[in-house]
Amino acid sequence: MFPMSRERDSASAGTPEADALAADLAERFRERLRLFAARRVFDPAAAEDVAQEALRRTLEALRGGRIADPERLPGFVFETARNICMHHGRGRGREARALSRLGPEGAPSEDPLQALISRERRDAVGRALETLGPDDRRLLKLMYGEGLDAAEAGRLLEVSPEAVRVRKHRALRRLAEALQTDGNDPLAVGTIR
Repeated sequence: MFPMSRERDSASAGTPEADALAADLAERFRERLRLFAARRVFDPAAAEDVAQEALRRTLEALRGGRIADPERLPGFVFETARNICMHHGRGRGREARALSRLGPEGAPSEDPLQALISRERRDAVGRALETLGPDDRRLLKLMYGEGLDAAEAGRLLEVSPEAVRVRKHRALRRLAEALQTDGNDPLAVGTIR
C-alpha cells in the first residue's frame, strides 16, 4: 500500500521524500493514466501531457493534505485525469469554433504573404460586387456563394437555366470590368468562369 500519511507530512518540494513520493506515483499510475487519456483525447502527445498533469496535481494534493484516505488515491488520480481530458476537449472545441468563425483565412497559413494576398483579393472582389446591380449580386451569390447550378438558380429566379448561364456570363463580365476599374487585374483575382 502507498505510505501516504508519513510521506505527506514530511514531503515538500525538492526534498528526498517528495522525490520518492513523485517516483512512486509515476511508477504506479503513469502508464495507466497515459492509456486512460489516449482513449479520450485521441492524441498520443496530448495523452502524455494529461498523464503528467494528473500526476503533478495529485502530488500537489498529497503535499497539501487534501487526500486523507489512501484507499481513495486511485479514484482521485483518475478523476483528475478525466477532468483534464474534458478540459482538453472543451479547449479544442472552442479553438475549432473560433477558427470556423474566422473563415479559411483564420486558419494558420503556411505563407503569411499568401494570406495577405487572399485577403486583398477578397476585399477587391467585395468592392467590385458592390458596384453591380442587385440582380447580378443575387445571381452570383446563388451560384458561387450557395453553390447552386444553373437549373437550381433558374428555379429560384424563375428563369430558364439557359437564361441563368447568359446572365451569369454578363454579370461576371461586369464584375471583371469593375475589378479593372478598381485597379485590379481580374486574372490576379482568379479565373472567373
